[in-house]
Amino acid sequence: MPRILLVAQDKGGSGKTVLVRALAECLPAARLIEIEAGRRLVELDDRLAFFPVRAERGEINRTGGQAARAEFDGVLNAMAAAEGPVIVDVGANTAGSLLPLIREASGRYGRRGITFALLVVLTSEPGALANAPVLLDLAAPFAAARFVVENQIEGPVEPAALKALGKGVTLSRLERLSLDARANELLQKGGLRFIGEDLAGAEDNLAAQFGFAEAGRIIEDLTAFRARAMAAAAPAAAWLEG
Repeated sequence: MPRILLVAQDKGGSGKTVLVRALAECLPAARLIEIEAGRRLVELDDRLAFFPVRAERGEINRTGGQAARAEFDGVLNAMAAAEGPVIVDVGANTAGSLLPLIREASGRYGRRGITFALLVVLTSEPGALANAPVLLDLAAPFAAARFVVENQIEGPVEPAALKALGKGVTLSRLERLSLDARANELLQKGGLRFIGEDLAGAEDNLAAQFGFAEAGRIIEDLTAFRARAMAAAAPAAAWLEG
């Protein structure tokens, strides 16, 4: 039976795409859907269906959601055609419009044997803190499981805010890791897939460019970052795998 994991945070800059990439590393057989203004998961193109978001928030509000209904037809159709595990990267300012549409269609998805879960990425940024419980509540009527990853990119989230997320939410944490500047450049270009598949083979080239010592730091930083991101995504990945 197909399982679909929606990864969301309407506030940009939360590190959501890092968690999507980590999930993709945890489940190499999973397909991906990316809903964004522009392609970001380019290294996963062989596993990915991309749907551009065009409707502006103002247009969605002005039309009472009708703009969103037409906007997401392709996404809803792609999810209905799922045959195995699917990871959905829900772009910023998108989940608040998409989740109600999935809720409305949840019975029809259920008749196809499709089950949903939601992963919300949480940071200490006020906008992200405010949005997380909203998304969790929107998904509660149809999600078989709900996950939150506390991304400490801007520092730890206050314990009271984590407690306020309520019962029935599985919490994990991605601790902040300071990356070597060149390591971060490689991460942005190649994603976690590059680290898992190509980094070891690139050591000689890195050493030739940056020297033996810095090449070692780059490899250590990227390897540690991938491992931590995958550990943070592990509870949701386990659900998705079934």
